[in-house]
Amino acid sequence: MVLALCAGALRRWLRDHDALPEVPLIAAVPVSVRTEEQQGTHGNRVSTMLAMLPTQLADPRDRVRAVHEAMRAAKEQHDALPANLLADVTQFAMPALAGQAARMAARLRLVERASLFNLIISNVPGPNVSLYYGGAELVAYYPLSAIVDGQGLNITAMSYRDTLFFGVIACRELVPDVDRLTAYLEEELRVLTGSLERSATRRGKPGARR
Repeated sequence: MVLALCAGALRRWLRDHDALPEVPLIAAVPVSVRTEEQQGTHGNRVSTMLAMLPTQLADPRDRVRAVHEAMRAAKEQHDALPANLLADVTQFAMPALAGQAARMAARLRLVERASLFNLIISNVPGPNVSLYYGGAELVAYYPLSAIVDGQGLNITAMSYRDTLFFGVIACRELVPDVDRLTAYLEEELRVLTGSLERSATRRGKPGARR
């Protein structure tokens, strides 16, 4: 559902800028590859799945169905690889060498020329109980992610209690009106919720086809 919301918001934003492509966008979705034996240990073990964002579809229900099928296929492909192979590739290189490679890629703009995805979308499960600091209750939790050279948009959603909070980080040159994109996320939620409620009502009517 998070990917479907993002697809709808991005579709609106791209149409505003006369830049809506006829093909879907591709999102890089970080996923944890930590095994049960590694629970509670330090460090991150994160891999990435590539997921289709059906921005080319106008109907919000069609976008939900397309995202569902795309994520199902992506998860099957991802699960077919061993977790150790999917861990952070930087563990195989010396830190100095990895830093030099990153700087060289930035100078040559390799990510812009050979990127496999258009943006990063993360969905992070947060605590389902109230948190406090010095006696003050935490009422909102807006995640702050990062962008890198060649990737100018990052959308991160994090749950806290019964609410999902979005953090949108963008390059000011590529997405100067990022506030419009965040507003579209809210609008898309209303549209998608209304569409699904109407669909459920029609299915519940006597004689309706199932």
